[in-house]
Amino acid sequence: MVKRANQSDRQYFDDVEAWFVRQGLPHAIDDYSASTDVLTRAAPFLSFVFLFEATASFGDRFKGWAQFGVFLLAVALLLGAVAVLNSIRGRKRFALPQDIGVLEVLLFILGPALLPVLFSGDRTSGFLLLVVMNIVILAVTYFVVSFGMIPMLRSGIVHMVREVGGLGRLMMRSLPLLLLFATFLFLNAEMWQVAHDFTGPFYAIAVGIVAVTSLVFLALRIPAETSSLAGFLSWQEICAVAGRCDAPIDVDRSRALPDPPEIRELAAVDRLNIGVLLFMRQAVQVVLVAFVIGVFYVVFGLFTVRQETIINWTALTAETFDESVVYESKLFGSQVALTWELLAVSGFIAAFSALQFAVSLITDTTYREEFFADAADDVRNVLAVRALYLADIEQAGSTAA
Repeated sequence: MVKRANQSDRQYFDDVEAWFVRQGLPHAIDDYSASTDVLTRAAPFLSFVFLFEATASFGDRFKGWAQFGVFLLAVALLLGAVAVLNSIRGRKRFALPQDIGVLEVLLFILGPALLPVLFSGDRTSGFLLLVVMNIVILAVTYFVVSFGMIPMLRSGIVHMVREVGGLGRLMMRSLPLLLLFATFLFLNAEMWQVAHDFTGPFYAIAVGIVAVTSLVFLALRIPAETSSLAGFLSWQEICAVAGRCDAPIDVDRSRALPDPPEIRELAAVDRLNIGVLLFMRQAVQVVLVAFVIGVFYVVFGLFTVRQETIINWTALTAETFDESVVYESKLFGSQVALTWELLAVSGFIAAFSALQFAVSLITDTTYREEFFADAADDVRNVLAVRALYLADIEQAGSTAA
């Protein structure tokens, strides 16, 4: 983060930076730093984990109230280590740090890991387990906070609700062809035989391979999309784009800047942040399409693929059919059975339809304009706000100098 010219500027920039985080693009913040921006935002969660790991003092060496006393001693040791480090850093003893460096990271990783060495009989394995676990927790937390995954997820949920609201449009544009393609697979004896022969783990692996392939197709398109969104021809265009969103940016500040706009180029990590956001938005659409198609074929199969048909298409017999029934009921005087085979085939169809939809998003211009435009517009809005924000920072720095 940069030094601001005055208090009003600080509040203005802080509001814009908080908006970047809410959009799931925190890397738009100037001088975005792991020590002052990422880990400090994660400090409350990491502090909770740090103190919770005082439970590592539990073991076989102490029993009853003695164990409780050891636990309190472990908490006191961890808090004491925090107080000592904060004193060295010139902070209040138990204040959350505003700048996290190597010492704070080492304390988080090694502090709780030393408790089994002091109080437990399982010293070496307990120490190594906690060290590895804390490194993993730190890495995952850094990724989640650094790339704004929680705000991004919230944005994705809002986007999904918006897509559900426009489900009729989605169905008219994408589902007819997908359903036509999938019906031939669904009403196919070989597909039901394959589904019947699968064990649970192998079925999950097979569907997972198709799902991962769909996501890979989506990811391959992202770099080109990111490059096309970052360019602006004039400051007037930037101000017009930024004015369409709810960012707390003052578009009037930068109207007098000379054209063509000289905007700081996106770093690799900035492009990665944008790519993750675009990827999640498209993944939400693919998941929604797969879910709708899967539900459709479950309902369709309940009425079209009856018990006798399933027995003829698979190795089931009338006696073993009941073993594959997940739920059954009577409807209009007839037996309706939800079977494992029906769920498995519907899952296959949903996964293959998701793959086809993902490919269409990449290769078909109509699909791209229909289903990708909203996400692209949101990212372009953020990039326009970023351009004005960086220009305002330079102006504020010049005024302060």
